Amino acid sequence: MLLPIIFAGARGATAMKRGTARVNGTRLYYEVSGRGFPLVLISGGGTLDMRAWDGQFEAFAGSYRVIRYDIRGIGKSARPRAPFSHSRDLHALLKFLKVRKAHVVGLSFSGAIAIDFALEHPEMVERLVLAATGTSSDAKAKANLDGVMALAAMARKDGLDRTIQFIAGLPFFISQDNRAAREKLRRIYTDNRDLFDGEFPLVTLWRPTEPPAGERLGEVRAPALVLVAENDHPSYRAITDKLAAGIKGARQVLIPGAAHLIHMDKPAEFNAAVLDFLGRQ
Repeated sequence: MLLPIIFAGARGATAMKRGTARVNGTRLYYEVSGRGFPLVLISGGGTLDMRAWDGQFEAFAGSYRVIRYDIRGIGKSARPRAPFSHSRDLHALLKFLKVRKAHVVGLSFSGAIAIDFALEHPEMVERLVLAATGTSSDAKAKANLDGVMALAAMARKDGLDRTIQFIAGLPFFISQDNRAAREKLRRIYTDNRDLFDGEFPLVTLWRPTEPPAGERLGEVRAPALVLVAENDHPSYRAITDKLAAGIKGARQVLIPGAAHLIHMDKPAEFNAAVLDFLGRQ
């Protein structure tokens, strides 16, 4: 079922389509722009909604049919109430949009979803872009879940504004001189305050692929680009290095001066690396 769709765009430009897909017993909000081979931007990196891809959505639409969407549990998509699979949601959305194969792009948390999808549906992934990420095994590890719960507890104790200030003040997460990106972080987290109130069900109720992705990197068939943020936290740098080593033939590129949220922190450098990898010089 397709809910009302809005078309927008200047005369002569490709119209941008918005809609909500009822798939997998949930509702996923999506936007599509451009023409050409499909390219999917998965939201959720840094547990952010799809607005984190503002610096890529139209830039990539000059060469591709770009699809970005809010994963279950964030943004304009429905909230989960029971265990579910992000990768199965992505598969259902692409079937709904009649996409047989696509380039798949993910960062941090959404990169883990992209890997799960590439393992479960290798025939649907042309190329894979993984930025500052690990696998779903890393995302569901105790240390990561403890960190998520700590943020929820901080929001209850100190208030959401102070918690957002703390997150945006982490220099390895976003560069401190990037005021525009820090303000966007504040808006996105404020608009998704229910994530903190509900202890991030998009993470805790997520059931990743089985067998665990961390044990199956050698099965990834799609050519992969692994982007590394120079100023990311050392633990995440190590996870990203392990990912690049585990995927056969993966190309690893360091983005100088970038913090964890590379796409927001250094969008021009991020875009150039991705477009080069996808074949656009």
